[in-house]
Amino acid sequence: MVEAKKKDTVSNTEEDRISSLPDELLCHILSFLPSTLQAMRTSVLSKRWRRLWTHVPNITFPFKFVPLVFYYDLKEYRQRAAVLIDNTLKPYSASKIKKFCIQFSADLIGLGPRMDSWVRFAVGRDVEDLTLEFSFDKTIRRLDMKGLTGYWLPQFFYQNSWLRNLKTDFCEFQPDGRVSWSSLKDLSIGHAILTDEVMQNILDGTPVLESLKLVTCNGIHRLDLSLNSHLKELVVIHQAAPYVNDDDTVLEIAGPHLKSLVIMGFWFMKKCKLMNMSSLIKATLDFEVGKSLHVRRNDFLEKSRNIVEEYLRNVDHARELKLGSWCIQVLSTLRMVNFLLSPSFSRKCLILDVDSFSNQYIPGIANLLCCSYNLNELVINMCPDITFLCCLRLIHSDDFGEKYWKSLKIILGHLWLHLKTVKISRLMETESGCSCERAFAFLGFLLKNASVLEKMIIYRSHVGYWCCNLDVIYMAFQLLSLPRCSPHAEVLFPN
Repeated sequence: MVEAKKKDTVSNTEEDRISSLPDELLCHILSFLPSTLQAMRTSVLSKRWRRLWTHVPNITFPFKFVPLVFYYDLKEYRQRAAVLIDNTLKPYSASKIKKFCIQFSADLIGLGPRMDSWVRFAVGRDVEDLTLEFSFDKTIRRLDMKGLTGYWLPQFFYQNSWLRNLKTDFCEFQPDGRVSWSSLKDLSIGHAILTDEVMQNILDGTPVLESLKLVTCNGIHRLDLSLNSHLKELVVIHQAAPYVNDDDTVLEIAGPHLKSLVIMGFWFMKKCKLMNMSSLIKATLDFEVGKSLHVRRNDFLEKSRNIVEEYLRNVDHARELKLGSWCIQVLSTLRMVNFLLSPSFSRKCLILDVDSFSNQYIPGIANLLCCSYNLNELVINMCPDITFLCCLRLIHSDDFGEKYWKSLKIILGHLWLHLKTVKISRLMETESGCSCERAFAFLGFLLKNASVLEKMIIYRSHVGYWCCNLDVIYMAFQLLSLPRCSPHAEVLFPN
């Protein structure tokens, strides 16, 4: 009994300590909950907590995934979720909202006026961070989506001086007048049908925009960022899908002030044309281009080489370059090392995503090293989930082992004077047989010739990986026993 009373006293004391905190601090703590519905549940704790959640500055409704019970009745799910959002917003007392997020997965038929009221609620409380993500369920995706549109943003939304971050998915932009988002710094638009005029209107109305992300936004042919001097980061992702008639149009991008550029996705017939990227520091090219059935393989390979070569030429002054697997596979189709690739004297860091040290990648890696004249850091990420593209599958009879790299020693002479760091992640996770020998030959080649090399770091894929894999242990001992050209070179296997 005495121990029970002591426990009750301790628990009451702890409860009093929480209750003694000011309302502003409690609301700040509740704002870290992932959902407003979870914050609502605290209303049962005591009378003081009953309406405390209505003052929390962050409102989040994560209805991104349809519960299984409503999987075959999306209309009922849509109705219940909408009513729940309405009932939650009615008692809200906060005069100022920092973050307002709605993630809704269902068809949007009949929800337009309701969604307008949700947006008006957020805008009326000077929201700074707004997320409107409306996606279609897989059952709807099987239908023809050409005629399907997302949520049309209301006209009052285009005039806002408080908004700093805006993220939309399946929202349509069609302003009647000029856009004025004078404080907007971060803009992400996903799955929207835009025009050059609308996109330019948005850019003109966001004078302090710093980051722009476009995900599968069709209808844009030119993206002129010349007047957006604050815009430093651009991400363009395109995912050609069976329900969209992808064309062979070109998206021209002029970004003289950009510091970071990311081109990703599956572009099929479309492509980007980069113009005036003079300020670029980081570039990521992780995309694929699809092959039409009526196009011959050799013609497609030539087209692919031209595309990759053009991209590399336009970003050759970037200090950091990251390439995805498709681009490296394309470069591996070049029979001559350093053929067609323009030299880069600015590139300091090269990041490559591959799934193995196979003939699909080694010639491409060699080509990139040959044209990177002042490279300080080489990073190779082993990604076992990468799949080969049949149209690029190579059948090389070449031996890409020690003899192959020895033949490139003179051509890679510039590399030995600058390369200081080599990082490889998840090595040996999927490597076996000849591929493992090629990896060892490549690393040994670098150790024997890089005269200023300081660190070769090989990262494990999970805790205890070095201890449980005998092949890795054997390879580690081999690497550690190899002669090193640089007296300061270290081979590290961090935990």
